[in-house]
Amino acid sequence: MKNYSILIPIHNEEKFIPDLLNSLTYFIERGHEIIVIDDGSTDRSKEYLRNFGNINLVSIITNKGKGYALRAGLQRASYKRIIIFDGDMELHPSEIIKLMILDKENGRLAAMGYRFRKLNLFRSRFDFGNFIFTTFFNILFNTNHKDVLCCAKAFYIEDIRRFNTKSNSFDIDIELSAFLTLLCKNGISQVSMKYKRRDFQEGKKLEVFDGWKILLRIIKFVKYF
Repeated sequence: MKNYSILIPIHNEEKFIPDLLNSLTYFIERGHEIIVIDDGSTDRSKEYLRNFGNINLVSIITNKGKGYALRAGLQRASYKRIIIFDGDMELHPSEIIKLMILDKENGRLAAMGYRFRKLNLFRSRFDFGNFIFTTFFNILFNTNHKDVLCCAKAFYIEDIRRFNTKSNSFDIDIELSAFLTLLCKNGISQVSMKYKRRDFQEGKKLEVFDGWKILLRIIKFVKYF
């Protein structure tokens, strides 16, 4: 059986944690490792997580950001195959199984999820921003990725350890997309994900300022290609 370490960073997600944890039971029962990184939550998230057995809980005292949290989680991973997945339920955890396709012998070196089968640029600024960043990335790096900002990714830990990731915030998604492209451009599988958008009232945390950081992060990676 090919086991995976599944890394899930969370910050103030008490509303969604019960459903999240119940959905992860499927993977726990099949021998996969669940690593939940609580990134300085100030609500009851940590309390819920501590009361749930069979997960590896990493607690960060103060909020450091998604990128920082993922690096902390990677240090605790037991398996060579890694999946990263957000805990905000915009993507349901049942979608994780779609990423469990890594197979080096058959050239499947990494997987990247994508959320939009048909993109409506005028539905929201997030759709428009995602289109701009993904298109810009594809032009600069001569790729054909569908969603470089999607949280859902799978890769081999030894591959990503060849690089020193520096992003502490949401720009970690673009950094990982760039590293995976550099390492295994022709071995990345694009995987469609069912997506249920949240708004700020429901706890969405991505801000306009994060968009500028993402743009700068893309530009910084040009030197590697």
